[in-house]
Amino acid sequence: MAKQATANSDAVAAELRALDASLDFLDEGVAESFGIKRSDLRAIEVVSRRGRLTAGQLAEELGVTTGAITGLIDRMEGMGYFRREDDPSDRRKVVVLLTPNAKVRERRAFERLGRDMGQMLSSYRADELAFLARFLRRTRTIVDQIGGRSDR
Repeated sequence: MAKQATANSDAVAAELRALDASLDFLDEGVAESFGIKRSDLRAIEVVSRRGRLTAGQLAEELGVTTGAITGLIDRMEGMGYFRREDDPSDRRKVVVLLTPNAKVRERRAFERLGRDMGQMLSSYRADELAFLARFLRRTRTIVDQIGGRSDR
């Protein structure tokens, strides 16, 4: 039984590595279609997921300096993906938002993935989905700890 558990663990680890590579290729293709770098695509993803963020919050989430984030925001604003607004809670700050164009492009870029994943996930029972969610959350926690992002 121990041999089977080890073989299964090895198979899961191999599939996670293959998934990581597949996601890298997907992100690379999407970034290229947007005419941006992968780090810029990650910024789009963060703002999409978190909503309005200050420059400091975005810098922290991406793990870059506030100086670097200013350049990123300027670049993304110039390309029509980000827009700045005054922070309603602190007029000295601005928040970054996705433009309608960025939202449409992001939706189109990941539409098939979302649809196909939704179809695949609909074949699982609720307890299996709960198990998968726990597994993925625990996996992400381990990766974040090793990568120095244990606060995420």
